[in-house]
Amino acid sequence: MRQGAVVLLLLLAACTSGGPAARPGLARPPAAVATTPAPVVYAAIGASETAGIGAADPRRQAWPTVFYLTALPPTAVYYNLGIPGETTQAALTDELPEALTVRPTLVTVWLNVDDLAAGVSAADYEARLEELVHAARRGGAARVLVANTPHLDRLPIYLQCRAGTARCPFAAGAPPAAELDAAVDAYNAAIARLVQREGAVLVDLHAGGEVPDLHPDWVGVDGFHPSAAGYAAISATFAAALAAG
Repeated sequence: MRQGAVVLLLLLAACTSGGPAARPGLARPPAAVATTPAPVVYAAIGASETAGIGAADPRRQAWPTVFYLTALPPTAVYYNLGIPGETTQAALTDELPEALTVRPTLVTVWLNVDDLAAGVSAADYEARLEELVHAARRGGAARVLVANTPHLDRLPIYLQCRAGTARCPFAAGAPPAAELDAAVDAYNAAIARLVQREGAVLVDLHAGGEVPDLHPDWVGVDGFHPSAAGYAAISATFAAALAAG
């Protein structure tokens, strides 16, 4: 009976104390804490193409909007800062400061055609674009995608300008095709250099070839800017560069 009483007392003690004492060195692991990744904050810097000029519904069909809706997670936040007619120099003042205030984690930059049209030298263009890209990276906190210059010498507006049947978008008139191509190549070489220096991602629009010949429906009714179909194709090119970069 005495032995049974001792066992009973031990069982009662275990129950009232919440169970046996924990063994040394076997502490309970901490509970897992659920973490939610920070949302993507996307800022689009550019000119009329970024603003969607040429599309029937620029606000919905601009390529950055399509890119945001199709290539980024649903939690992403989107700011389209594109201004028609914007040069790289102007964007340093008009768009970059606003972009930095939202602390973006992803930035797209497409600025070149208006610089070309304004006659900006490749050297000046490279210096200004590198200043913008360097600031947009925020010390590596943001991924920056930079588009190069597409082919321009088969655009209907350029051909009409050469023929004297349309107002030319270039400040110095319509240069010969070889001269225009050389200027585009110089800009694209500058873009390739600074993208490598800055650790940005190149979006190679030039690799698409002569769009008016290959995909005439990608050119808007003004013969200069992309159509909605063109903007969708451009968005896909940016998405592919984002995925690969």
